[in-house]
Amino acid sequence: MPTDRVRLRIMDESQLDELIEVQNRIFADYIVPMRSSKEFFLDFQRSVGGGLSNLIVAMDGDKVIGYVNPIMDGSEAWVGGVGVVPERRGEGHGRSLMLAAEELARARGVKEMTLEVIQGNDKAIAMYWGLGYRDSKIYVCAEGKPVQFAGYGPQPRKATAAELLPMHAEAYADTCWQRRKACSLHESARTAEGYAVDGGFVLVRKVGTTGYIPYLGVAPGRRGSGIGTSLAKFALNRLWELGTFKVAIYNLNEEPAVIRLLDKFDFAITMKQIEMRKSLTAP
Repeated sequence: MPTDRVRLRIMDESQLDELIEVQNRIFADYIVPMRSSKEFFLDFQRSVGGGLSNLIVAMDGDKVIGYVNPIMDGSEAWVGGVGVVPERRGEGHGRSLMLAAEELARARGVKEMTLEVIQGNDKAIAMYWGLGYRDSKIYVCAEGKPVQFAGYGPQPRKATAAELLPMHAEAYADTCWQRRKACSLHESARTAEGYAVDGGFVLVRKVGTTGYIPYLGVAPGRRGSGIGTSLAKFALNRLWELGTFKVAIYNLNEEPAVIRLLDKFDFAITMKQIEMRKSLTAP
């Protein structure tokens, strides 16, 4: 159980630097080790529609030992991160932080909370199950190589985020929070090239020698017509032109059409995430 001296409260903005240091300690031994910075964290918050006003920290005296980052939008909320520093795990602080996030969300009118957890993170999964969360979907991340193609179908036209929003809303309505929110598309488009064809769109981005495909969407009524394959060829060709050596794609729905497309271009699945949901209105 949490010790009596630990208190939970909304983080003061002056603690942001300390939070980043704590985050880096928390996720240094994660299944997929991660390292953050103030700029990266603030960019992430903008991309998912979050802010610091809902971020809850666990305080032991004047030290942050854990945090939870609930992101809220109307009747739904998503957990954008939760963790406890290694030396204080096993004391119940993670559970307390999650319950505090749910209480805050419920008070703001949220009816359902969603989160993702990496498959294999058994301790976290057990905690979420104990809190009443249940599996709803699986998302996959994959890596492959850029490829030069002689042809890939209709030539996509350059497009702005504003032009892509209607297609994004339609194509990504049934996927994870990070990909279906309009703010995420806007943030991705700031550092990526956007292209569109009739019925679909794609974003490509280069960071160092790594290429990314942040979005590849096809309108539901046009799926199965070859648009997705054509856009994938274009994206891989464009990333080859940009001089990348590896291409990464994140948080794709694990469904037959997606897996077939990954197989077609020899992409290997590198990680799976389980989406879990909980109703905050159930008795």
